[in-house]
Amino acid sequence: MRKILITGGTGLIGNALTPKLIQAGYEPVILSRQNRKAPHFLLWDGREIPPSLSGEGFVAAINLVGASIANQRWSEAYKRELWESRIEPTKSLVRWLHAHAPSARLISASAVGFYGSSLSQERLTESSPAGSDFLAGLAQAWESAAQAAPVPPVIFRLGVVLSREGGAFPQLLRGFRLGVGTYFSPGVQGFSWIHIEDVVRAIIWSLEQPEKHGIYNLTAPEPISAKELAQAILKRKKGALLLPIPEVVAHVALGELATTLTKGNYVLPRRLQAEGFSFTYPTIDAALSELLPSPHGR
Repeated sequence: MRKILITGGTGLIGNALTPKLIQAGYEPVILSRQNRKAPHFLLWDGREIPPSLSGEGFVAAINLVGASIANQRWSEAYKRELWESRIEPTKSLVRWLHAHAPSARLISASAVGFYGSSLSQERLTESSPAGSDFLAGLAQAWESAAQAAPVPPVIFRLGVVLSREGGAFPQLLRGFRLGVGTYFSPGVQGFSWIHIEDVVRAIIWSLEQPEKHGIYNLTAPEPISAKELAQAILKRKKGALLLPIPEVVAHVALGELATTLTKGNYVLPRRLQAEGFSFTYPTIDAALSELLPSPHGR
């Protein structure tokens, strides 16, 4: 069986991806910081790949490491954690590939934060330049670490992943469940998103086409504004009001993180579309029909 090493495999994407890999005939080996008894889990410290791990049978590694970007206010310590939880494990994985599985492919996550955040309405593609803020620098360093893999890697610049099981979407719904939906002012900032099912499908698509390599934006074909997202959710929530969160309130509550939320970007998956990938959920209405199946559900 074809083995796949997965770092960050116990997170939102990894949990959705693992059963689909098994269905597709792969044998996942998931590095976990918890001592799990399931045979496909291997204990690690979150930084260094266990040197005792043999590379025999591995055809690829999928790199999904990283602390949550919007999980808490950005202190200097947490910004270091955002950096170190991505860069150091990726460098370790690349070293392991060179030493133990030099013919195995690397599929590595990155983020649309690569392009920076602004209020521009410009549509960005894989050829657009990098931004200059903290998240842009983080994405650039993350990608640079992955590019050192022995085989040219596939790097997916992910938008905000929408799933009922965790991540940003349940947080977006909190206010709506209480009858008051919110969005961060000014509301025109771009929200580049992707349904979890399309994330999983794109990863497996790239696995099954060994000639694929390079940068791919993994976002839905129709990015929207923050206000448009809130309005789309509002259509499916009975009796909810819609209120903007003023920028000054966001900055007081969230500090530097607020800059990412009150600004954004509009990112297009040009390469995926050009190379024939078909999205199951290309529009926010299609995604919400699955994420919020009842028009008046709570």
